[in-house]
Amino acid sequence: MAGNKRRSATEFAQYGRVDRIGAIEALHARFEDHRFAVHAHDTWLIGAVVAGAKDISAKKGSQRVFAENQVYCMPPDSPHAGKAVGEMCEYVMLYVPDEAWRQQCEAFDVDIHQLTRDLPDDAQQVRMTQAFVDQIIVSPETVDVWSGEWTLFCESLLSKYRATPRSKAPLTSPGHTDPGLHRAYEFMHEFWNRNVSLDDLSRVSSMSASDVCRRFASAYGLTPHRYQLVLRVTKGKSRLLAGSDIADVAAETGFADQSHFGRHFKSIFGVTPGAVARARQ
Repeated sequence: MAGNKRRSATEFAQYGRVDRIGAIEALHARFEDHRFAVHAHDTWLIGAVVAGAKDISAKKGSQRVFAENQVYCMPPDSPHAGKAVGEMCEYVMLYVPDEAWRQQCEAFDVDIHQLTRDLPDDAQQVRMTQAFVDQIIVSPETVDVWSGEWTLFCESLLSKYRATPRSKAPLTSPGHTDPGLHRAYEFMHEFWNRNVSLDDLSRVSSMSASDVCRRFASAYGLTPHRYQLVLRVTKGKSRLLAGSDIADVAAETGFADQSHFGRHFKSIFGVTPGAVARARQ
């Protein structure tokens, strides 16, 4: 079922989810003034701009703009933000677990690195992506019942990139190859609902507080504080989808109250916690 019904002709956000083909989430939104805070997801992002343009750059003073009829893919843990360029932006987005996306790329003999580059304009693919996203939002049971819907969508997107030269470059964050930073990363994930301080990270990484802050931000694209905030909100979303009450989730994830949780949730996901909770029904 749709997470949010369209509120007006100008702005809306709809959310949906399917489970049987790999816990894929979908968003169809049109924003004018809403700005996403800098964040990252633990899934692949497959986006398509339906109208207008959006800037997803995570750094002040820089731009990474996608315009109407563009499709783009981002690997897990890629820092980004989001705001409309001009009057508005309407777009659709799929959040696909890494294993599910790699499985499809292997099945269609596509080098997954190829998809992280700027892709050419493709109005037909944008329409197909929008149709698949809207199908997940409006009638997720049809996608869950027959996985062929997902496979056909992947075929439409991936078939044009078959047999491209393969890159050996890793897609993992450089932080995972730095033992000290990786220990800090693991510590944050182990104690995600605790107030992890720079002193804690300094101790587990064997670096000074300033060094671990600077090097963590360079490796993961987010400061430790923002990374922990995004991690808490993401864990909260998982609990909502598992059936927990919004107020309980806010408390479990370390937020002062439901309003505090909801504000950060929407700044990252573009929809309210209530929209996600309704999508599980």
